[in-house]
Amino acid sequence: MKVIATRDDVHASDEPDELSFEIGDGIAPEAILRRAADRGWLPSIQGGRATWSITSNDVLAVYAAEWPDLKFMPFLDRRMAGADRRSGALRLHFNYHAQIDPEIAYRLFWGLRLRS
Repeated sequence: MKVIATRDDVHASDEPDELSFEIGDGIAPEAILRRAADRGWLPSIQGGRATWSITSNDVLAVYAAEWPDLKFMPFLDRRMAGADRRSGALRLHFNYHAQIDPEIAYRLFWGLRLRS
């Protein structure tokens, strides 16, 4: 399966960027998101405490530069089943939340409802 990830710009001179990679069928959602959250692809910021949410029709996980791993939203399998898949590719987007406390972001997104 092809995965295409896009991200927000972190400053005015930032170039739009995209990451794409192939991953085998049947791979766990956590592994897909970990691969997309490549520390070399996401820009570093001064202070090193960037917070990102990973989305695809729903919030899937929160990434914090200071955390050793992503923090996944509850019912991740169900959320991934409804993810954006176009032209045979899973599409992810990384939203930049500056240096907001990642625990606060996670708690906020945990209860966020995007559809009626």
